[in-house]
Amino acid sequence: MFPVSLILGIAVSAPKSELSKGNTMLNFLNQVRKPTLDLPVEERRKMWFKPFMQSYLVVFIGYMTMYLIRKNFNVAQNDMIDTYGLSMTDLGLIGLGFSITYGIGKTVVSYFADGKNTKQFLPFMLILSALCMLGFSASMGAGGASLYMMIAFYGLSGFFQSTGGPSSYSTITKWTPRSRRGTYLGMWNLSHNVGGAGAAGVALFGADYLFDGHVVGMFVFPSIIALIVGFIGLRYGSDSPEAYGLGTAEELFCEEASEEDRGAEENEMTKREIFVEYVLKNKVIWLLCFANIFLYIVRIGIDQWSTVYAYKELHLSKDVAISGFTLFEVGA
Repeated sequence: MFPVSLILGIAVSAPKSELSKGNTMLNFLNQVRKPTLDLPVEERRKMWFKPFMQSYLVVFIGYMTMYLIRKNFNVAQNDMIDTYGLSMTDLGLIGLGFSITYGIGKTVVSYFADGKNTKQFLPFMLILSALCMLGFSASMGAGGASLYMMIAFYGLSGFFQSTGGPSSYSTITKWTPRSRRGTYLGMWNLSHNVGGAGAAGVALFGADYLFDGHVVGMFVFPSIIALIVGFIGLRYGSDSPEAYGLGTAEELFCEEASEEDRGAEENEMTKREIFVEYVLKNKVIWLLCFANIFLYIVRIGIDQWSTVYAYKELHLSKDVAISGFTLFEVGA
């Protein structure tokens, strides 16, 4: 579960006194809020689109790239078995490490990110995840030590990737009016499927053309791409039109602030109070959580093991197995 401002487009912010606190080493993650420009709302609305698209493309492309360094593991599994003699249990442990840390990070990292510049969080975490995957590449091998290192690096990568979705939701929510928010969120939701479908092609290109067919290229090449995208993403956009002096999305599009926003503002609620009131006590959130558990059992089962099952059990070629994995993402 995520803090309320990172869930389903609900834009609730912690008090500004909390937002000013932070580690000076990570100042680039702090929110920027400029005084609203002394211009008619119609003029400010015309200035909205360009900075919004910059911010939108950063979270779209950034989250898409996260999948290039997440799903390449699924694509590489058969080659890891053939090259290093890894067992199904070994692969399962590596994948389990990612899932556990990813789940923990969904709450821990997202809670920390709430109230900060969530647009900056995504490329920053992408960079850290890419560095972990380079470590994963360097640790690949057949021994027990290599296995533990791969579990650790892939798990760390999952921890850093965990806030990608929530940060994107939060950024898009702050930039868009409620009347159009669903459209922009729905379009953004294509990003992980595009990344998942493209993961196979990027991984295979890295292995076949840059590493003479060796499986390590499936991890190094996507990681380099992720580093480049991450550093570029840090330079463009911000998490809100307020960072440009345009005012809030509600002001720009003549919408009233949400009931949750007004309640948090009037009662000067802390982040913890917001989390308890709007998340832990929200029956709809709990219902969605339990529904997602059963949905993800099926999804992750297919996603994780389809390439291995098709190759090992159905005796299809590796290329066909990978094509099936890609089509799963295309269908999604």
